[in-house]
Amino acid sequence: MNQIKIRKSSAALLLAISFVAQLSANEQNVAGDIPVSPINLERIPVSEPPAIDGKVANAIDEAMMEAVAKSLPMESVQTAKGVSEGSVDLYGRPINNNAVGLNPALMQGVPQVRTEVTPPPLTLPGTAAANLVAPSTPIEAIAPQIAGRDPVIDKVRKNYKPHQEVKLKPGRSELIPVATGLQNRIATEFVQVEVKTSDAEVPIDVDGGFIYITPMSEAPIGLMIGEAGMPKTMVSLTLMPLDVPPVMVDLDVQMSAELKQEHQTFKEDRERIAAQEQRLEEIRQDPVGINDPRTNSKHVDRASSILAEVANGEIPQGFDLADKIPEEERYPCDIRRMAMYHEVGQRLISGRELIDVVRVKNDINGFREIREEFCLGDDVIAVGVFDRATLAPGEDTELYILRDKLHMEKLKSTRARPRLTTTN
Repeated sequence: MNQIKIRKSSAALLLAISFVAQLSANEQNVAGDIPVSPINLERIPVSEPPAIDGKVANAIDEAMMEAVAKSLPMESVQTAKGVSEGSVDLYGRPINNNAVGLNPALMQGVPQVRTEVTPPPLTLPGTAAANLVAPSTPIEAIAPQIAGRDPVIDKVRKNYKPHQEVKLKPGRSELIPVATGLQNRIATEFVQVEVKTSDAEVPIDVDGGFIYITPMSEAPIGLMIGEAGMPKTMVSLTLMPLDVPPVMVDLDVQMSAELKQEHQTFKEDRERIAAQEQRLEEIRQDPVGINDPRTNSKHVDRASSILAEVANGEIPQGFDLADKIPEEERYPCDIRRMAMYHEVGQRLISGRELIDVVRVKNDINGFREIREEFCLGDDVIAVGVFDRATLAPGEDTELYILRDKLHMEKLKSTRARPRLTTTN
């Protein structure tokens, strides 16, 4: 250790002496120019110690190695020695001196791979090297696309109007924007519009020629619209629900002259039938004769009680037993539907009503059923069978028919004109 310290001190002393010698030379040069004598002229130079022998340095290195070897594991010491001798690498793996990469004599005939480490030179605009580069192809600017946008929906949105007039020929189709979650109206010229669609969950209300529809989602809705009973007038509408206010649509179906005439005739027939049904409904709700059992529900019980008395063999109050029955009124039921013998045997007459007592006999084989509708007519108020409605072969029963006497008298008093044709 003392030798190591002596060696380090000698090196430091040599550096100091060389530095001082150089500084002294500089001072002497400067002193020649300056008429003032330097301060350190009387300084005593230090003598340089003798150089240390090389054997001493090797002895110091070996002593250091032994000291380090004693403090390290044996494997690490062997690895360090192998690295210093060149027999192993830093990981302790043996080095093969005959490998292709380590022995230059074995590299003959082996293809050499050159690794390009230096990057290509950077050519800046305006330099001579940049002028040699071919001009680059300009890149076209691409318009940004918004995710979720549909060009069809965008086009339909541009056509949106709160009030729209649509003209279509039968068999044609049209795309219409409507409001989502709100009620939209479609007005047509049809008397009774008919709407067909494959989406059964969409609320659709039809009132005459008007259609009220409320889309519940943004899914397209296909509608087939036309006059009820006339498929020739159908048109197709595709509704596109959007987040817009409600839409009022006036649909004009442009029909040909022939189809217009057919549609007009169809409308007149429908209106005539509707007027007849309305008139019958008014008659049923507001009876013409307050005592007429056919139009007044209060007299239903009375008619049933009268027929029940006749079935018990009694003559109801206000009725008299008639002596004669006209020949043309003795077979009141439809023989084609009755399919059994029947004939009026008795008649009870009051001021406003008649009661026919009809005998019905099953004169054919098999069981036969008696139904009241077999004996209905314009003047018939009620029909009743109180004994049994199914007859075995040879059995008979009574059928009771309550009639309106005033209706029969009105028919008799009506003057009929003889027709010129025989078909009516």
